[in-house]
Amino acid sequence: MVSVAAAWRLAVPALRLTALALLVRVAGTVVLGDGAPFGPDGTGAEAGFVLGGHPYPLHMLALHLTGGDVRALSVISSAVSVGLLAVWSDRLGLGPRGAWMAVVLPLAVFTGVLAGGDAPAMAVVLAGAVMSTGPRPMAILGGALAVSAVAVKPIALPMLVLLLARPWSLLGVAPTLVLLSGFLRPLWQPMPDGGILGSWWVASGGALPLAPLTWALNGWGALFQTPIWSCAWALWFLPLAAIRLRHRPPLALSALAVLIGAWGCAALFGPRMEPRYLAPVMLAALPFVGWLLPRSRSLGLAVCAVLLWPTAGVLTQLANHRAEQDPLAAVAQVPSVPFPVDVRPIFDSCSTPDATRMRLLARQIADVAPLGAIITTTSRPDGREGELFWPLQVLRPDIKVQVIPP
Repeated sequence: MVSVAAAWRLAVPALRLTALALLVRVAGTVVLGDGAPFGPDGTGAEAGFVLGGHPYPLHMLALHLTGGDVRALSVISSAVSVGLLAVWSDRLGLGPRGAWMAVVLPLAVFTGVLAGGDAPAMAVVLAGAVMSTGPRPMAILGGALAVSAVAVKPIALPMLVLLLARPWSLLGVAPTLVLLSGFLRPLWQPMPDGGILGSWWVASGGALPLAPLTWALNGWGALFQTPIWSCAWALWFLPLAAIRLRHRPPLALSALAVLIGAWGCAALFGPRMEPRYLAPVMLAALPFVGWLLPRSRSLGLAVCAVLLWPTAGVLTQLANHRAEQDPLAAVAQVPSVPFPVDVRPIFDSCSTPDATRMRLLARQIADVAPLGAIITTTSRPDGREGELFWPLQVLRPDIKVQVIPP
């Protein structure tokens, strides 16, 4: 058993990293500004918290911690993830360098400032991974906890490879995965016409691939084409980490499995893969990548400074693009940090033009519409007409909504 003094010595550095990560993410939210929820599923989660019926119940349960504020939950859980990563790395002898990198890693910060379920799901996996480093009964419970993240959001599923470092935790994974298999239905029982909620086999037209070899090779190609700001190039250091960890087979296997998990994401989504889909595997890769670095404080600070550059580039350029597309959102006036990034697809996956105006319109309609009125609007990509409909449903459940083709 770990003594209280030893546990405290382990907790203090993790708490410091958590506080620093929280500061970085709060700064990121200030840069992106207020207005309509900015994130992949912020508006839907906000409405689901009030109306019920959300497909991921544990996300709704976690929202009670922040009073239904989706972005606040992301900020807090993302910062906590950094501390948990530090504890996991320390318990396995990988050192804190990877956790320091997680403080400023572009994808870690980006998912932490979005209104969505990505960051809370990753925090649940890491909490389970930390538990798995304890005695066998605790390891089994940790495996079960980590798998429960699929009921927060399945995007964190690739992070489960961290459990391979503690094989006993897999005894908790299997039965829990069976109980929660319904959340994985888009993988094993895809519905090609159901969008991403109906099938994760996006690269193969919504169904299982008819040419698995070509599908696999295309996955590697999609991974190579990931934008540079995602820092996915760091994944290619994982085989080197596995070689150096060959005397500790579970850790070596875990390192290789992180790379396989990244390939799996790329293969599933192909040309439609968004960089944020790689956030879980990037976070899981950091302990191994950080372990490869020399134990030099100055070098560690230099690496963090380098990582801060693309992070600042993405957030500032995205903020300025949002100010143009959504003028009513209260976006901070900040100069764009130069870095090669195309923020247009990032914005389109997180919001829609005039999203804040649509929410204000929903309030106006709710004030004047007669009982049982029918409101129609044209459809937008990825169901973004919900920026109008979901707030309206919360304010006036009696109003019927219809979507018409553009």
